[in-house]
Amino acid sequence: MILGICGAGGLGREVLELARIINSRIKVWEDFIFIVDGEPGNDVNGVKVYSYEDAKNKFSGSMEVSVGIGEPAVRERLFKKLKADGLETATLIHPDVHIPETTRIGKGVTIQYGCFISCNVEIGDYVYLQPQVNVGHNDILKEGCILSGMTNLAGGVTIGKYTYVGLSAAFKEGVSVGDYSIIGMYSAVYNDIPDEMIAMGNPARPMKRNEEHRVFK
Repeated sequence: MILGICGAGGLGREVLELARIINSRIKVWEDFIFIVDGEPGNDVNGVKVYSYEDAKNKFSGSMEVSVGIGEPAVRERLFKKLKADGLETATLIHPDVHIPETTRIGKGVTIQYGCFISCNVEIGDYVYLQPQVNVGHNDILKEGCILSGMTNLAGGVTIGKYTYVGLSAAFKEGVSVGDYSIIGMYSAVYNDIPDEMIAMGNPARPMKRNEEHRVFK
């Protein structure tokens, strides 16, 4: 089995390093490739780069795919494309991260090193947890959300679909963040945040609508 990583930028290279760590413990993949839009370029970190169409045509049936791109709108588009093309998504969990039996994890999830996952948690498809994220009991992480490094969720928190949480944000127990929202780095979230809202600060306050569904400009 080949692991194809969509995106050869910083996050894609981090996914590659996680996959290499997993492979060093238990051999899962025979090889790795990067997959990019448009024409392929030079090898990146010792890994060949393919266009999406070339990778699909050459490795379909012997490849699963991880999306190593941080922009939620792009991730959502890619996961829909992978599903339409019949390509399987890979779940990558750092070997040192403990997942309790009471916690449910969907497909295509990535969990980096140093994360703490508590009991009775629901992690939806395509969620990405960067290093040292703390997920409290009974939390719900909906499809495609991204939690940046050092995010800290108390118990009973809900993070919406394709919502992006910035570095070191903290969430009070029981709060809910809607779909397609952005929480700024170092924010302290004490109250619910609606759908499609950009919020930040301590306490986090809604600033404006996330009309473009973009995090990175």
